[in-house]
Amino acid sequence: MKPLAHSLRAQLHLYIFVSVLFLVGVVFGALLVNALTLEQQQDIGSHIGHFFTTIDQDGASANGGEVFLDSALFYLKWIAVIALLGISIVGFPIVLALVFAKGVFVGFTVGTLVGQYAWKGALFALVSVAPHNMIAIPLIMIASVASMAFAMYVLKHRLFMPKLQSLREPIGRFCALQASAALGMGAVAAVVTWISPGLMKWAAPFLIG
Repeated sequence: MKPLAHSLRAQLHLYIFVSVLFLVGVVFGALLVNALTLEQQQDIGSHIGHFFTTIDQDGASANGGEVFLDSALFYLKWIAVIALLGISIVGFPIVLALVFAKGVFVGFTVGTLVGQYAWKGALFALVSVAPHNMIAIPLIMIASVASMAFAMYVLKHRLFMPKLQSLREPIGRFCALQASAALGMGAVAAVVTWISPGLMKWAAPFLIG
């Protein structure tokens, strides 16, 4: 918790910037739904309807352990890519693109559900999109800010200043934050595996009823 508390105090401006960037991505993703043609919207609607009608069978046949491992691996890849981009120094701007892309994905998903089913779609988004993202998004932001802060520290103190600064403390904080984010993704995978399916089964009849 100490590295996180230090990061929040020292990098508050970066957290605000990343949060705003994510929200812009959400808005862009929601607006992107309106840019789809009628045929594309109908095609997406048919896929969503098919998903709702088969959710019970899919949920019953899925292996919880496999779903958990697949979900954990997916989110761990996000953290790994963000960490590697930070270590590469020059790749840290791509971290911003990933944060924006995450916002677009969330916004597009919610916008599609609301566009297809109005308030019922908003209800389904609340139980399907929100639970795991309430954990995943803060963790992605922590990992992103850690990568950006580390890259900027190296650029400032090792490239643009004549006096070399020790990297031991920044690397320690960087590794601690990335490891914490990676471990936290286990909770995200657990929600995706054992909580979200039950909530979606509960909400699905409202949409297809």
